[in-house]
Amino acid sequence: MDQFEEREKELYSKECVAESINFVVGEVSEDATSLMPHERFSCNLATILARDKEVVAVRLKVLPNGCEIYLFKNFAWLEYDYKYINKIKNYLKIISKNAPMKTCDVERNFYKEVMSYCSVKLESRLKKLKNDIQKHVNNRDVNSFKEFISTKLNEKDRNNSYKISKVCLRYYRLIKNDSNIHPKFLRHIKKVGSYFGSMKEIIECARNIHYKPLFTYVRVYYGRPEIINNHPIYSWENIIKRYTEDDHKYNIFTDRCLAKPEVMERMKKVYTDKATRQQQQQ
Repeated sequence: MDQFEEREKELYSKECVAESINFVVGEVSEDATSLMPHERFSCNLATILARDKEVVAVRLKVLPNGCEIYLFKNFAWLEYDYKYINKIKNYLKIISKNAPMKTCDVERNFYKEVMSYCSVKLESRLKKLKNDIQKHVNNRDVNSFKEFISTKLNEKDRNNSYKISKVCLRYYRLIKNDSNIHPKFLRHIKKVGSYFGSMKEIIECARNIHYKPLFTYVRVYYGRPEIINNHPIYSWENIIKRYTEDDHKYNIFTDRCLAKPEVMERMKKVYTDKATRQQQQQ
């Protein structure tokens, strides 16, 4: 299998997994140290391209004088999506063109655009985090998190999703290796912080003079996952484990998915050979 076929198989596998589950397949893990820079960039793009209940799969194809970005999600692309993606593309082109000089106004507009587009999904994640805090007011970890927030944000900023995401990322990086913290609470902090983390890494990539050629020419292709008979596909485990190197986390995630009948139904659709009606390896 040549490199192009390998990438095609990987992307199609991600599309199928994205079609199966209600999570952003490309969301980058803080612990996924083995990912290449272009893979992390793709994962970060997936985070800022998903709204509400959407799931997104991203493939970045590096060219000698630019790049091609292939995007798939589980809903139809709307005019609003096209306008947003074009704005993001143009912001990054300007940032890259002026690198290593900072273009503060453009970067500020980039952050605002992303926060507006992702607001529904981020608010949903913030709600889960706030529920944790309200339910466990006397918990040591919750009080530690509240104390950290109070030292970093004033009363006004505590309603600012952008600043909350930034502080959550900082806190997560401080405590992510603490095995005593409840995994669910830790996961909710991480997910809120992932927005600032993804935006920051995307900006840093655009500022990096070594990546200037990538942003010289950017072409975006839009598609929607469809199950194609006899198309080669990686297993569920192969794809999910690209985003976490922790077997325990993988098992927890898989158990959560398998507990949902609608996910099981979609998985059967994805992993059933249409010719033989037999289940393929998951």
